[in-house]
Amino acid sequence: MKRNSSLSAVFIIAAASLWGTAGIFVRTLDGCGLTSMQLVFERAVFSLMILGAITLFKDPKLFKIRLKDLWCFAGSGIISIVMFNYCYYKTMELTSLSVAAVLLYTAPFFVVIMSLFLFKEKLTLKKCAACICAFIGCCFVSGLFASSQRITAAALCYGLLTGLGYSFYTIFGQILLKKGYHSLTVTFYTFLFAAIGTVPLVNTAQTVVITFSSAKIFTVALLMAVINTVLPYILYTNGLAGVDASKAPIMATVEPVVATVIGTVVYREKITVGTVIGIALVLSAVVILNFKAGNRDEKLKAHS
Repeated sequence: MKRNSSLSAVFIIAAASLWGTAGIFVRTLDGCGLTSMQLVFERAVFSLMILGAITLFKDPKLFKIRLKDLWCFAGSGIISIVMFNYCYYKTMELTSLSVAAVLLYTAPFFVVIMSLFLFKEKLTLKKCAACICAFIGCCFVSGLFASSQRITAAALCYGLLTGLGYSFYTIFGQILLKKGYHSLTVTFYTFLFAAIGTVPLVNTAQTVVITFSSAKIFTVALLMAVINTVLPYILYTNGLAGVDASKAPIMATVEPVVATVIGTVVYREKITVGTVIGIALVLSAVVILNFKAGNRDEKLKAHS
């Protein structure tokens, strides 16, 4: 069933807002001796257990999937979680955080292009305008325009792969929802394969020892799984049921805006005129998609 588009937009924006809290958890756990990839593994495992419990409580039948769709669930977990995170952290090693963040938000462009062929979605002028507006906004928010940093070929390559990996959750999620799977089924198996995919990349024994070495680390890791992973992924996947796949990642660009606000309020990070301009541009992109374009599309459908 097609979900109300306005409600779906609220779900996606809420999900992106929760993703924007990542810095709080990452900074805390990074100071406890966990590597970036160990954090990915930790998030995946904790999220998998929580999602498993929720799914079991709601309806055990939701665990049932068709073997022919296994590739799609595997792709969602390994490409859109493991590859995305690995490439993102690699980009941050090779260039500045601001450049890495901007390259991450090339994702809407990938989704728009893939949606043209996979879902036969129309490439509208307002969709393109919102996409460009959101990307430029992210450049401002990240401070890229105020930086003279040069980007190496390797950083650019990993950065674009980050955007591509990030975009694939929207694509795989949309495919699986169209096949009739529940949002819980999609998210549970995504993190099952994500957990499996990260095992060869981390020292699991060391990760477990560090995680359970103190109540603080365990609590923060658990909260990261609930607030920054489980809730936003459930919300985002639910939101995908009511909007075009190409619109979802554009709306999700509110994530760096939330991260910036948190950085300013919690960590007293400096906010500039460019940051304010960026926030305004990102929010404008969301307005363009959900009010102007949305209302006209509904009127056109009513007259057709």
